[in-house]
Amino acid sequence: MDQINVLLVDDHALFREGLRMLLEQHADIKIVGEAGDGFQAIRMVESLQPDIMLLDVQMPRMGGIEVLSKIRHKSSKTKVLILSAFLEDEMIIEALQNGAKGYLLKTLSHKEIARAIRATHSGEFWAERKVLSHVLETLLQKVHARQAPLSEMRVSLTDREQEIVEWVMQGMTNKEVAARLGISEKTVKTHLGNIFSKLKISRRLQLLLYRIADGAS
Repeated sequence: MDQINVLLVDDHALFREGLRMLLEQHADIKIVGEAGDGFQAIRMVESLQPDIMLLDVQMPRMGGIEVLSKIRHKSSKTKVLILSAFLEDEMIIEALQNGAKGYLLKTLSHKEIARAIRATHSGEFWAERKVLSHVLETLLQKVHARQAPLSEMRVSLTDREQEIVEWVMQGMTNKEVAARLGISEKTVKTHLGNIFSKLKISRRLQLLLYRIADGAS
């Protein structure tokens, strides 16, 4: 069994200690270091070169998003999973677009966090379906709020695309949406591709949203 080396970054010592003890119950996970702020995190990721960094998004001195933007050249092998106590739409989008491989709520069990670590280590993206719902809702609000000149073609979703978004946001997988609408899964994926393009979602974020919508997590 390959061991996954993890750097735990959070400004709350009690949370770090508790999560460390819980995660080390898993034989394939080793906490190689702990950092209490962003500056420590940057120094430690460079020296330790961990496989995974569990990174608190809100910390004093330097928050998780700023850390993300600074560690890309410190350790190319390290994959980052964001930890947060809240589902904040803008924070989720910004974290994923800045290279995070997933977004985890601190309310998850240690078994679920361990699953996320393993999946991310193997090259997958990770997030709960709640994340997909929040991201889509925020992006849709942006689209509807956009005031484009009449001479320009305004970005809009067709009735079928709106319908698919609603079902996905309610937690349905591609297979379930296809059955509900009497269409193929391939057609659902095609619609999702059109939706993502119209919402101008980056390729990195598209990959995560496809995975969640496909019911893989």
